[in-house]
Parts: sequence; structure tokens; C-alpha cells
Amino acid sequence: MKAIVVSLLLLSLRLASVFLVRTWFVPDELFQSVEVAHRAVFAVGHLTWEWRQSLRSVIHPSFIAFAYYLLHFFGVDSNFAIIFIPRVIHVILFAISDMCFLKIAKHILSPLEARYALFSYVTCWFVWYCAPRTLSNSLETALSLIALRWYPFGSVDRRCWPYMTIGAVTILIRPTAILLWVPLGFWHFMRSNSRCSLILMTCLPAMLPVVVAAFALDSLAYGRYTLSAWNFAKFNVFEGGSAHFGVHPWHWFFLQGIPSVLTVQLIPIIGGAVMALRWRRVTLVPLVISLFYIIFHSCLAHKEHRFLLPVIPLLSIYAGYFFDRVIRCLLITLLLLVNIPLAVYTGLYHQIGPFTASDFIAKHAMITFGKNKHFNVLQLMPCYSMPQYSHMHGLNCTLRALDCSPNLGN
Repeated sequence: MKAIVVSLLLLSLRLASVFLVRTWFVPDELFQSVEVAHRAVFAVGHLTWEWRQSLRSVIHPSFIAFAYYLLHFFGVDSNFAIIFIPRVIHVILFAISDMCFLKIAKHILSPLEARYALFSYVTCWFVWYCAPRTLSNSLETALSLIALRWYPFGSVDRRCWPYMTIGAVTILIRPTAILLWVPLGFWHFMRSNSRCSLILMTCLPAMLPVVVAAFALDSLAYGRYTLSAWNFAKFNVFEGGSAHFGVHPWHWFFLQGIPSVLTVQLIPIIGGAVMALRWRRVTLVPLVISLFYIIFHSCLAHKEHRFLLPVIPLLSIYAGYFFDRVIRCLLITLLLLVNIPLAVYTGLYHQIGPFTASDFIAKHAMITFGKNKHFNVLQLMPCYSMPQYSHMHGLNCTLRALDCSPNLGN
């Protein structure tokens, strides 16, 4: 199949998810992205306590804010556009990363195995569920795959500075991405024939400008000299602040997180990993990196399913290796029979209430009050489970909701 056809199919699939994933997942898809961007452009939007503590990078919401600015500049900033354009941006990036994943897989596997790896990845219900969401985890996954397109899995002499630049951006957006890029960078460093040149002539020029730009952007946004990536790591990792949002046992990812996220995808992934370990015909680097990432996260108090998103494509490589050595039709049927119902249910029904209610309020308010008459909305819901100003665009309203800021004094 020609690359252009595959690209169009992947883009169509991701664009479809914009309208077929209509449910609420976690607060961060709103309050760490679109709500912040809406405040930056339209001066109306709720900022959670994390923004007051300089824990979040402004890079991610800046992408969305730029799109909002263009919508406003051309006078097409309808409520529909404000809600869906950020999701479209995310799925376009995801479609690009899907193609990059296929190219990565072809560096590691045969062309046929690479296509099976892509099939396993794109049919995973959790990837479908997260791709259109304005989550930093979704952006982290997409950017990581785009960066890995230039990673030297084979020859260390190939052009590699783009992966360092994009990888640095990924870390600044989502600091836990360092768990992927430090081991990958170390493996590259150990295989290099000129390590000093790699550091001084490639690594520093590729990464230092990104860090300096992020420092300047954070300092400008927060009104003081600061780097949000360091603040995030300090609070969540070194000070254990993530425990404020729930504590899980060390084995949670292995016994609950991975099985629920990957479901039957675990069959070809485990099978392919075992074959790779036994025959050593496929590099074990993606497997080792994934295990390192999961084990480190297992040592932290707070755990969530979405934290696993960046390692799903790395593990899917081994699914492709396994596919080529089993009864393919049976395995393909099994993956589709399990993942399609899960994707439909979680995308269209599970926790759809917050967005449905918000949409109803916005439409009812437009009919009742119009654009100019002021009204109040009180959201007596679990904290940050309802969209706020980014989903009430163009309405003259005041929103109030329960506050769940942690007691950092204790």
C-alpha cells in the first residue's frame, strides 16, 4: 500500500475520533490546556492551583492559544470551533506520529511486521480514546514518536539532531518524558564513535536553545524567573506532591493499569517480547525502555492509566514481530472484537455526562440570555469534572465550581 494512502487512512481515522470520542476522561484535558489558552486569548478562563505554583509549562496551551488567536482574528471563533479546533490539532499531530511509528517499526522489523505493529497500535482502544484529547500525555506520545523518527536505532552516523530537539520539547511539556529520553540518549551515547562531538556539536546545539526558550517563555508567563519542568519534577517526584491526588500500590501498573489499557494486545506483545528475548533478532531497546519507564512510575505514589500512553507504541513493535509467526486472521479478529466495542463504549457513552450537560447549558443559555445578558452557573460536581469558560465561549457568564486545591501546608 502506498505511503500516501496509508497516511490518508490514518488521518481519516484520527479525524473521525474527534467526533466519536465525546466523553469526559480526566480534568487535565481541559484545565491544563484549553481553559488556560482561552484565558490567555480571551481573558476569561479558570486557572487551577498548579498554574499559580508554576508547575505547568505554557508550551502546550500556547499551541492552542495561537489557534484561538487566529480564530478570533478572522472572526470565526464560534463555541463549536473553540471546542473542536484544539482536538483537530491534536489528531493531526497524532496522524503524523502514526506514520512516524510505521517508519520506526520498519527500521526495527520487516515491512510486513511493521504494518502489523501499526495495526496493533492503532486498534488499541486506549490510544483511540486518548488521541483527540487535549492532554499533555497525548501530545507527549505524538511528539515522542515524531522525534523517534530520527533516532539512530541502526546507524549512529545518521542525522539525529531533530530527535534531540523534539525530545527536549517533549520533556519540557511533560517532564516524565525524561524517563524515555535519558535511556535512549545514553544508548546513543554509548554507541557513538565520537562522544565528545556528539555532546558538544549535536546535543548542546539541538537542546540548549529549546531549554532557554522554555525558560524565557515560563518566566514571561509567570512574571518571575522560573522553569516549570523543574518545578513539576521537584513537587511531584522529589517532594512526593503527587500523593495529594491518590496513592496506589507499587504493583498497580502491572496488575491493573497495563491489563486494562492493553487488554488482548498483551497477547501479541508478550509473545513478541518472548520471541525477541529468545531469538535476539529484534532489538530489545524499546522493551527495556518501556520497562524502565513503568518501573520508575511504579515507585511514585500517584498512578494513572494515561501515564502508560507513551510506551504503548514501543510495546506494539513486539506485537508486529509476533503477528508474522501466528495465525494472523484469528489474532486480527480477536483484537477487533475486543477493541471496537471498548472504543465505542468509552468514546460515546462512558462518562459522557459532563460534556452533554455543558453543551445543554451553553445552548439553553444562548436561547435564554443571548450573548450579552449576564448569568451565573454553579457547578456542584466533583472537582474539575465539568468544562468551564472554554466550552461557554461567546456567553456573558460567571462560572463557579468546587475547588480542590491541595493543602500544601500539611
